[in-house]
Amino acid sequence: MKDDVRKLWETVDHVSLTVDAWTAEKGTGLLGITIHWVDDKWAYRKWVLAIREIVRKYDGKNMAAIVIQALDEFGLRSKVYAVTIDNTAANKRMMALMARKIKIGNLNFTARRHVPCVAHILNTVVQAAIKNFGVPSAQAVEPDQGDLTRTAEHYDSDQNNDLGDICSASDDYDGGRRPLCLADAIAKVRTLVHNIRSSTQRREIYRKACEDDPEVEDCNMIVLDGPTQWNSTYTMLAAAVKKRDVIDKVSQSFRRKGLASKMSKDEWELVKEFCRILGRFAVSTDHVCKTVTPAICDALFLIDSLKAHMEEVIQQIEDGQFFTGIRRLQETDRATMAETC
Repeated sequence: MKDDVRKLWETVDHVSLTVDAWTAEKGTGLLGITIHWVDDKWAYRKWVLAIREIVRKYDGKNMAAIVIQALDEFGLRSKVYAVTIDNTAANKRMMALMARKIKIGNLNFTARRHVPCVAHILNTVVQAAIKNFGVPSAQAVEPDQGDLTRTAEHYDSDQNNDLGDICSASDDYDGGRRPLCLADAIAKVRTLVHNIRSSTQRREIYRKACEDDPEVEDCNMIVLDGPTQWNSTYTMLAAAVKKRDVIDKVSQSFRRKGLASKMSKDEWELVKEFCRILGRFAVSTDHVCKTVTPAICDALFLIDSLKAHMEEVIQQIEDGQFFTGIRRLQETDRATMAETC
């Protein structure tokens, strides 16, 4: 079979690779290598070249050795043009080592032929932004954990990384308006979703509430977000916003006092506006992940589109038009949020 496969690339001058690794316990895992090329009829082609086990330590040196071995088996070392791979430290190390070995017989290949993965860049950028907004990372939440809203002492501390502490006109807080925080609102949504999913009784209440609500299109359970993909947080929040009335109704069935408190209207609006920001990034991530024939021009268009989107968001923040149904932000709040974006 290898002899037959080698004939595919006998008349091809250049091929490119995409490489990805899946880690398992103790640093071992699998390394997948896909080859891409344009045939003599100018048709885009791709082939899964190899899926190899990383038997030793998961690092750039071992991955480079695996890729070089696979290339040599098919006589492709001298034809590699570029490699698309994530921007992790191990992958950068792999590219540096590969460049040294491939350059023998392929003088034009250097570590600069590393093409960063757009989907990975999007994930890294949005994860960093979410963290900078003060949103807690997705992680396991214990059932019946209770209300995760911060205490008064937390508000008095020097916490400037939240997406603006703004005030709700509907809730009292020490005789005045209660400060709102995006991190709190998302933490509450995550806890509510987890507690609904963790109880058979609550699941049944949720299903019945969905059936009784004419504006809810389905009774599917909201998926809890995970730490590895940023858009899982967006998916959870967007679904929760659509079913906010259902979630509020189910939360009334929680027996413990900490779980009996509902999301306020302003907290729901805060989450809704955050979803509006992330929505464009979610669409872009889905696009690049589902594209059958990826190209640099698609990535450039996508980046320009996201840049224009964020410039629009920043302008809305500066104009005080960002949060629907919530008081206009003070000048200091708008400046802080615009700087964060």
